[in-house]
Amino acid sequence: MSINSYEDFCFYQNVSRETYDKFKLFEETLIKWQRSINLISKSTINDIWFRHLLDSSQLYPFISKIKGNIFDFGSGAGFPGLVLAIMGHKKICLVESDQKKCTFLREVAMLCEIEVSIFNTRIENLEYKDVDLIMSRALAPLSKLIDYVELFIDKSPSKKKTFPNMLFLKGKSYKNEISDLHKNKKLFFNEYPSLTDKFGKILYFDGSSMLKN
Repeated sequence: MSINSYEDFCFYQNVSRETYDKFKLFEETLIKWQRSINLISKSTINDIWFRHLLDSSQLYPFISKIKGNIFDFGSGAGFPGLVLAIMGHKKICLVESDQKKCTFLREVAMLCEIEVSIFNTRIENLEYKDVDLIMSRALAPLSKLIDYVELFIDKSPSKKKTFPNMLFLKGKSYKNEISDLHKNKKLFFNEYPSLTDKFGKILYFDGSSMLKN
């Protein structure tokens, strides 16, 4: 599906003209960097607006009222975390192990004049920080994502564990991933349709259900 103008994008997701212009700058920088490092799949390079920018931006209504830190595990080229920071959230933390990708993320953040924290480390080595929500896109199966969250929360100095809510973008295999996850854990979540994938879902997990497993 083609998005070629501000009006095209706003048909799916309303953003300000300023935000749209920053998305254009993001796209231009990504295409430039893609020539030297693999940031996104080559099959999506001509459909960045729909497959990546719009796909990520659809998460904004889920995070817009969150006041605390939001961690994006496995940020890669900045989807979804950097997109959501461009849209206005001030406490987005990007976690990415690849140094070159982190340099790319810093350049986009600088060019777009946005506030974002970037952690160049593997998720397993990430130091604990208070967090309200953990999100991820195209990183790992649900069971592995939950393992990452548990490993991170286990580092909390507090004797009383509190789990953040979790927000994941998933493709057509999401039902199989949920089945595999529920073999070991019964977690409460809501699922929502995706704007960009008729077979995919947005999954929002209630962190409090983690305490019951």
